[in-house]
Amino acid sequence: MAVAPSQYGGGGTKTVSMFSKLMSTGSQFVMEGVKNFVVKKHNLPATRVADALMELKSNPETDDYRYFDPKMLRVTDSSSIPRNKSPYLEAMVFIVGGGNYIEYQNLMDYVKTKTSVAGITRKITYGCSEVFNADDFIKQLTSLGEEKG
Repeated sequence: MAVAPSQYGGGGTKTVSMFSKLMSTGSQFVMEGVKNFVVKKHNLPATRVADALMELKSNPETDDYRYFDPKMLRVTDSSSIPRNKSPYLEAMVFIVGGGNYIEYQNLMDYVKTKTSVAGITRKITYGCSEVFNADDFIKQLTSLGEEKG
């Protein structure tokens, strides 16, 4: 039994329409999935603090920080230390306790973005009292868990 094409009544355009709708919906799902894999630029807390201090931004996290700038005049009252008017180009970030490579890399990415935008070279030196690899970090967590238990 052969069915004549006239019996479909334009079903070909409906099929094309449904296929294009399927493709557009499918591509939206694919793009949403890809967005989840793309790394977003987030500054970690150490980088946010360094940015606020170097750029002289008013920030509740850093308002109580003290400035020790050897170029500024000596002041006897530490609460009234004058602040520099221009942003700092160099900083030292030191973490007491365990530091990690992710914080270091985040600070280096921050320096690169600030240098590329302003054209002024910035320098951040990162240090910490301990750097852990994954095994040492797990061992430290285990020992902390045993102390609590």
